[in-house]
Amino acid sequence: FLDDDVVYRVTSKSSRVPYLPKSLIPSVLHFYHDHPLSGHFGVHRTLSRIHDKFWWPTMRKSISNYIASCTKCAQYNILRSKPPGHLKSIEPPSAVFQVLHMDFWGPVRIPSAHGNKYVIVLTDNLSKYVIAEPVPDCTAARAARFFIDRFILVHGAPERLITDQGSHFHNNLLRTITNALNTPHIFSASYHPQTNGQVERFNATFAAQLAKYCNSEKTDWDLYLPSIVYAYNTSVHSTTKFTPYELAFARKPKSPFDLASPIVHLPPLHSFYPYLQRVRDLLTNKARTNILYHQSHWKKRYNQYRSDPSYQIGDLVYVHIPAGRSKLDARRLGPCIIIDTSGQQHYLVKNNLTGLTNWYHVNQLHPVVKRHFN
Repeated sequence: FLDDDVVYRVTSKSSRVPYLPKSLIPSVLHFYHDHPLSGHFGVHRTLSRIHDKFWWPTMRKSISNYIASCTKCAQYNILRSKPPGHLKSIEPPSAVFQVLHMDFWGPVRIPSAHGNKYVIVLTDNLSKYVIAEPVPDCTAARAARFFIDRFILVHGAPERLITDQGSHFHNNLLRTITNALNTPHIFSASYHPQTNGQVERFNATFAAQLAKYCNSEKTDWDLYLPSIVYAYNTSVHSTTKFTPYELAFARKPKSPFDLASPIVHLPPLHSFYPYLQRVRDLLTNKARTNILYHQSHWKKRYNQYRSDPSYQIGDLVYVHIPAGRSKLDARRLGPCIIIDTSGQQHYLVKNNLTGLTNWYHVNQLHPVVKRHFN
């Protein structure tokens, strides 16, 4: 009703609130959301503050859009929902040592007595077999030498190498080596360890095991690394259901704890290779079946109640900032702009402030909502 040239809405028999003109909606929303006395709270609290003071027909919709498009909230709020993006499983390779994952672990706070601060790790995608070495630094030369000496000169060239985008891997030296070997070098998205998850999982495993054996000063951890790697390679993997050693070499490892057999069987040379090939094929096929089953089961659990957004070139997004920030730092950076895509999982994003670009996984992105006052 109209009273003294002001339109009111009756909310109950004894209560009325003024109708808010469209021209005043931005000012009211700014005061009841952005002002320090309002606290940048969510839709429910902001609506409860306003609905006793004003009314307009699309009040809840306007408040929801205003808060969704608030830059400060997008940068600092904790997201309670699951990160977006469905899990895309990678088809396991058809043979061991075809696809490799390489990464550096470290640095440790105190160098070992031998001056080592890092561990460089190489993991086979199919067998999960690990090759690791303690090193004093994480340089491009160190990565290249390890890759050549510990793998290429022992097992030959792989069909694919997967690493993160660190400068120790993303450089001309390693690029020259992989090009000469005709080995595609795949880089994981920035701050997205799941892409290089094979080696990341081992890193978490061996770090915990090393801590149980090293001295109180933590200066002899590198002495125990070979033993930990051996224990890992000769233990049954939960995904493949085989030991990495058995899949890699088509035979069970001889353990120091095994009793010596008085009988040694030497198969005829002409039949040994066909036998070895049959055993290798059998183990590989069983391992691939187990991996595919594990992937299917995990994918179903992971994707449940999770959105699967798709962005286009030109879309504005916020980018998740990884751990390492202080408690008062923003959780997301932006707005940034998408300038290229690689499927629906990875996007090349440009920082509008610095002009720098980087690839990110979809679950590291948050859409920028356009503000409107309809």
